[in-house]
Amino acid sequence: MLTKYFLPVALAAGTLMLSSAGSQAMPLVKPSAAPLPIESVGWRCGRGWHMNRWGRCVPNGRVIIRPMHVRHWHPGFWHHGRWHPGYWTW
Repeated sequence: MLTKYFLPVALAAGTLMLSSAGSQAMPLVKPSAAPLPIESVGWRCGRGWHMNRWGRCVPNGRVIIRPMHVRHWHPGFWHHGRWHPGYWTW
């Protein structure tokens, strides 16, 4: 009984193997010369400058350190260096 079905099964298996060798799920195709998805961006500040958090152009590499907020005794009140009601009058 095995010999009776061996030849048709072998032919069917061989046919399936040969037909599947030519067709692939993802055929290899040469990629076209499409441009890469990289976009050149023209920054408005230019070379050596960058935008700060307010959108203004400031130079790179400079660090501005604000003076410390120091309170010291002044006759009659604690002077703190900020505006106060008598600031403009000497």
